[in-house]
Amino acid sequence: MTAADGASLGYFENAGRRAATYETLRLLGTHFSRGLRQKLREAESPVARSASVTADVPADLEQAVAGLRLRVALAAGERLVRVLESALDRPNFRYSVVRHESVGTLAGKLDVARWVSRGWEVRAPTTYPTLRVERSARTPENLLACYALLWISSEVEQALLSSKAPLNSREGHAANQLLERLDLMLRLPGVSKNKKEVAHYGNDDWVFKMLDDVEQRLAGGHVGNREPYEELAIWVRHTLSGRPILQPGDEQWLFYDEAFDATLFELWCLMGIADEIAIALGKPRTVPNMRNTGRVPTYQWKRDSLNIAIHYQYDLAKTAVGEMAAWQQSGKMLGGRPDFTVISKVATAEKGEVTSIFYIDPKLRKRNGVPTEEIYKMLGYFANSGVLNSGEGAIIFYTPHRSPKPIYDFHSKQGGRVVAVGVDPASPTENRACFRLLAGMVLGDDATDRESTGQ
Repeated sequence: MTAADGASLGYFENAGRRAATYETLRLLGTHFSRGLRQKLREAESPVARSASVTADVPADLEQAVAGLRLRVALAAGERLVRVLESALDRPNFRYSVVRHESVGTLAGKLDVARWVSRGWEVRAPTTYPTLRVERSARTPENLLACYALLWISSEVEQALLSSKAPLNSREGHAANQLLERLDLMLRLPGVSKNKKEVAHYGNDDWVFKMLDDVEQRLAGGHVGNREPYEELAIWVRHTLSGRPILQPGDEQWLFYDEAFDATLFELWCLMGIADEIAIALGKPRTVPNMRNTGRVPTYQWKRDSLNIAIHYQYDLAKTAVGEMAAWQQSGKMLGGRPDFTVISKVATAEKGEVTSIFYIDPKLRKRNGVPTEEIYKMLGYFANSGVLNSGEGAIIFYTPHRSPKPIYDFHSKQGGRVVAVGVDPASPTENRACFRLLAGMVLGDDATDRESTGQ
């Protein structure tokens, strides 16, 4: 098989992979918003840690999300190292009065209050309570830096473990090199003395308060070496909100390969369709709920009498006529799982509640013409679910090489409809027209359909 043949069978081009990656970063919010103490507790137990990295996603998505999580952790960690190299080169400090005991001779300023409180107490050898002015690295900025370093170290370690990347792989080398650099930073004087306090108190409430203190000190001009500490505050604020900060050029650290391109394409399509449905319904964009996808919808909206749910990898039998697949072998139903199953329910005065089923299958394959194989697979879903020629569905395929993006629209006399649309993550304007078409079909909005197709 040639490289060109391989690309046509289901791999992203670099621009498409990068664009799809940035769009799906919203999925990683659950990983990038957990506090340090929660992450440290997970790291204490391999069993707990293993459960934590898989509980949020179904088995079909583990590889893709784990790979994304590792690469984003690497990019976020590299960004943090660059910020803190400047900050910790000249770390902030403050002077504080520290109590000491001087043995034998009075070395320092006598702490008169403590000396008087001892009365006639005799000590051998003689000790004198003293006060010393010392330079301390315990500032809100350095505490925040220590928190960020401990947090990203834990995140990289857990992400590497969950991704199962070999230690001698490109990702494994990058993760280990980054962890070594983070460890060196954690040993710097401006950080190391704060580790014990941060590890003990570093939960969400603590870090939000510390972050507020740092931002107030920055605004008041009370922070020396201001610029890197300002970037640190931005990094932590984004991280706590579940939006890991990436800069142009950071994609060189996102070592995306073909291993999970197909699933990445599915996630990107899922979020693109859902965004257009949300816009049409006047709802905010949301992150898909990937927990327990077999039991709860991945997306769900309610407006007036309309109820719409999108399920990821939903069993075909659950939406088949009589909840039974038409094709069976020795009493066992022939299975099937469309990538996305959209269930639309609307209450009407004439017919009561009317339910519509819509199947969508993204296929990361370049096609120069009609994706015939995929369309016939969709017709097979219709036959096995019992709706036959009255079914509705869509095929989404990858077309970086075609502009405008193709749309093929097929109808049956029984009211069925199958649409095949070409998309490319690197072409956002054209993609939106395609996703609006699919959202209009789901919502039964013919005006949206006509506008999207230019009819």
